Parts: sequence; C-alpha cells; structure tokens
Amino acid sequence: MKTEIIEINPEHISPVSIKIAAKKIQEGGLVAFPTETVYGLGADALNPKAVAKIFEAKKRPLEDPLIVHIAQKEDLFTLAENIPDITQRLTDELWPGPLTLVLKKSSKIPPIVTAGLGTIAVRMPANTIALVFIEFSQTPIAAPSANLFGRSSPICAQHVLDDLDGRIDIIIDGGKTIVGVESTVLDLTQNPPCILRPGGVSIERLKKILKEVEIYKEKKILSPGMYRRHYSPKAKVILVEDDGKVQVEKVRKLASCLNSQRCSIGILAKEENRDKYDGFNVKLLGPENDLTVCAANLFSVLREFDKEGVDIIVAESVEEEGLGLAIMDRLRKAAGVVL
Repeated sequence: MKTEIIEINPEHISPVSIKIAAKKIQEGGLVAFPTETVYGLGADALNPKAVAKIFEAKKRPLEDPLIVHIAQKEDLFTLAENIPDITQRLTDELWPGPLTLVLKKSSKIPPIVTAGLGTIAVRMPANTIALVFIEFSQTPIAAPSANLFGRSSPICAQHVLDDLDGRIDIIIDGGKTIVGVESTVLDLTQNPPCILRPGGVSIERLKKILKEVEIYKEKKILSPGMYRRHYSPKAKVILVEDDGKVQVEKVRKLASCLNSQRCSIGILAKEENRDKYDGFNVKLLGPENDLTVCAANLFSVLREFDKEGVDIIVAESVEEEGLGLAIMDRLRKAAGVVL
C-alpha cells in the first residue's frame, strides 16, 4: 500500500482535498488526520471491517477500545443512550475540545469499536480540518492516535509517516497539533464521574462544572490510554520524580553512571535546568511554569531522541497540576523505571 499525503492549510481548507480523504473513509479505508491534541487514525465507526483495519495497522490489541469523533454535538444522541443531564453543560462549555465522554452505547455501534464494552467514548475535536473531514465523511469516525501501538503519539504528519507509512491510505497534513497530549477521558456512567485518562482538560476545570469527580484507580481497561505501559519511545525512559536541586543531582548522577557504561544518554529537562547538564545530550520540555508548552513538546522531544538513536532517556518530572497531571501520566507510562 502506498500512503498518500494530502497537505491542507487549516486557514484555507480545500474542499477538493477533504473530499478525497472523506471518500476513502466511505470506501472503508484509513485516514490519519490532525486534531487539536494529536493526530488520529480514522475509519468509519459504523463499518466493523474498516475499524478492524485500525487494529491491524497499529498492531493494537482488540481489547483496547476506540474513541469515536463527531462533527456536531447532536450526533452524540445517535451513538449513546441514557445520557445524564450533566452532559449538556459539559458539551456546552468544553466541546469542541480535548474532552472525551464515556456513556452507555447505542445498539448501532459495532462491538469492535468498544472492545465489547457496553460503553462508548465520544468526543468533538477542536480542529477545523478534523471537523470538516468528519462532516464530509458523513459518518462518525473511530480514531485512536495515528502511531504504532504503545509508541509516543504523533503531533505532526511526519510522526505518522514514521510509524505507519505503507500501512494506511492517506495522511492529512494539517501542521503541528496544539495541545500535544490526548484528550481527557471522563466516564459519566460512574457516580461520581471518573477520569479514566487525564488529558487536555484539567481536573481543576472539570471541578468547576461537576460537583464531584474522581480519578480512576482500578486496572480494568475501560478506555484508550489505560495500559500500564504506553506512549513509549524506542529508548528506555527513566523518570526522576524528585523536586528542585535534589532532582537535578539525581539526574546528573544517574546520567553519569549510565554514560560510564557506554550507553547513549539523553536528558529530558525543564527549561530552567538547561545549563545544569553540561556534556550531556539535553532536550527541553519547556518552562516549569508553562505546562501548556511542556505538553505540546512532550511527544515530539521523545521522538527526537529516538531519531538520534539514544538508548536511555532520563526525564525530569513536572508538578501535577493542570496539564501537569496529563504530562506525568504519559511519562510514567512511557517509563520503564520511576525513581
């Protein structure tokens, strides 16, 4: 299979180009497309044979459910049943945006989309290209991240091509994504509502709408991104969770020790610590007080280390507030070791 790349300017979307991609979806093909979070790998959510191709292309376990993307809020009512009243306020305030809602699924959804669960995960992305693409496809789009399963998520078309060239039909190149980490997954079938995966909408923001919200602690897979090991680069990741000077000292000591063993070492550091690791290959996550920038850079930096053939990445931690909760979730799941 030859993977076609279609470049689309989000400021001037070409209907002709979008129609080519939408037609491929209608034919049962696979199209990678940009959202505000990461690039998704889309198929017709109502076509089980098309959805099966997602799992094959990504080498994704069939027990890992998919998120269904829609272009109109009203489409939610054709995909889900027994929708609680609070859903209206959540969608009014946070859609389109990086929030996925888990609800009771309707009978029209093929079991392969939900991994046989009685629930469905739905979101409306805040990306103009994605919304027009879904609208032109005339069907809801099932789409996990457009990468090989378990690897770092793609935030640009080149990342998709690196993983899936020759495995999918089309990549819509709409530039770099904005958020950089996946959507928050909120389960509204539980009482109180439960965050299954932290992401682009913070728990602090959700608490302004919901009377009560919890973070899921169990091990059962109820949504994407819940595997204990996930989002991993090819390199081994060691995460150092201490703060301040203690963290820097630990990172330096660990990197020096590993370097003496003739390992190729990379250090993932906050911008404030850029000059504290002289002699090492350092890449910057972003300013400690700007977690929006850190989230947007995370997967890109991990992939940069992979392109350089780094054996081990020693990563600094960030504060677990706002987007920091999502960043630390990704780093812990990417890490083989947490110190």
